[in-house]
Amino acid sequence: MIAPELYEEAARRGLHLEPRGDKLAVTPGDRVPPDFAETLRQHKAELLDWLNRPACPGWQSVPPLDLSLSPVPPRPTPHDRETVISFILRQGCNKPGSLTAWLVRRENTYYEGHGRKWDCAVIAYAAARDAACWQLNRTEREVLEFLAATRSVPEC
Repeated sequence: MIAPELYEEAARRGLHLEPRGDKLAVTPGDRVPPDFAETLRQHKAELLDWLNRPACPGWQSVPPLDLSLSPVPPRPTPHDRETVISFILRQGCNKPGSLTAWLVRRENTYYEGHGRKWDCAVIAYAAARDAACWQLNRTEREVLEFLAATRSVPEC
């Protein structure tokens, strides 16, 4: 298992994982089954690395205009495309604003350059992916894993 999957599994079990220095805090600790506790111990370093990533710009943050473009057309599944674009749309990108303007500019830049022969859905995904990766300070695969893991975590 990798860190996002363990995080998701902990959430399904009603547990919260959080770094505390070089320790991994699991609450409530008395509800951790021994086999899952052992799995967490085995992957503690990976979990701490994943949970301790530097602060990311976050929700509704607008990436810089000079963020580099990817020349390779992305190949998302329809589910992955919907997941990433939905994440960006939930940030208010269905109405005017600075993040919306950035996304439109980004789509146009892809269309005028590397993405000229790409399907428009791929261009939309590429722009949304670039924003999400920058906002969350994660790679495309990590963004997809993170969004899958947090989908099952109840909102406060």
